Amino acid sequence: MVVLITGASGGFGRVLGAALSARGMRVYGTMRDPSRALHPPRFDMLPMEITDSRSVEACVEELLRREGRIDVLVNCANQMVIGTVEETSVEEVQALYDTNVFGMLRVCKQVIPAMRAQAGGTIVNMSSLGGLVAVPTMSAYTSAKFALEALSEAMYHELRPHGIDVVIMQPVAMAMERPATGAHLRLVEAVPAGSPSHKMLERMARDTATSRLTPEQVAEKVYQVITRDRKPLRVPMDRARVLGWVKALAPQPILDRMIGGLLK
Repeated sequence: MVVLITGASGGFGRVLGAALSARGMRVYGTMRDPSRALHPPRFDMLPMEITDSRSVEACVEELLRREGRIDVLVNCANQMVIGTVEETSVEEVQALYDTNVFGMLRVCKQVIPAMRAQAGGTIVNMSSLGGLVAVPTMSAYTSAKFALEALSEAMYHELRPHGIDVVIMQPVAMAMERPATGAHLRLVEAVPAGSPSHKMLERMARDTATSRLTPEQVAEKVYQVITRDRKPLRVPMDRARVLGWVKALAPQPILDRMIGGLLK
C-alpha cells in the first residue's frame, strides 16, 4: 500500500508516517525542503509547498513515477491561529485557509485522477473538535475546519461511485513532544493586552500538554480505518464523540454556556 502524508516533517504527520511504515506500507511524507529536516524520518520525504499548485503537481507526479499508484492520501498539513474576528486580519485568515483548506484541496485534486484510474483509494482529511463547534477567538481555525468537513463530505459522495473512500478524522488535542506554542499554535499579530485570546492560547497549550490522547493512538486508529473494507465518513475520537451528540441534541442556551466556559 502506497501512502502520501502531507505535513509530515513533524507533529502528528511524522508519527503517522513512522507508524504506517513500521506496518510495511510504502510511505512518502512531504515538507517544503526535505534536506532541511533536523531529524530524518523513517520514511521517504518529497518536497512540497502546499500553497503552490505547481509544487503539489510536481510532488504527486514524482510519487507516481516512483510507485505507479497512490492508495492512501492523508492530509495532515495544518496551522492554528488564535484571535477574535476583530483582531484577525483578512490576510491572516487567507494564509490559514491557503494551508488548511486550499492546500488540502490542491493535493486532493492532483491525487483523485490517479485513484480513479486505478479504480480505488482512500483520502483521509484530519479535522478536529474545531470542525464540530465554532469557538470564540478561534474563528479562522474553526471556520477552516468547517470548510474542510464540507468539502470532504461532498467528495465522499462524489467519489464513492469510483471506489474512492473519503474519511474525516476528528481527534481532540494530542499530547505532543514539542513547544507549547509556535508555528503550529500562535496568536494573531494584533491581539491587545487583556484580550480573551491570551486565555485561549494558554488553554490550548494546557489541553495539549495534559491530553490523554497520544499521536500514536490516533495513528493506530488511522491504520485501522484505512485497512478496513467499509470505511466511515467520520471518525470522532475522545470528547468529539460526545460533543457531536451534544451539539445535535442540546438546546442553544446549553451550548452557549458550554462554549462560554472555554474563556473562563
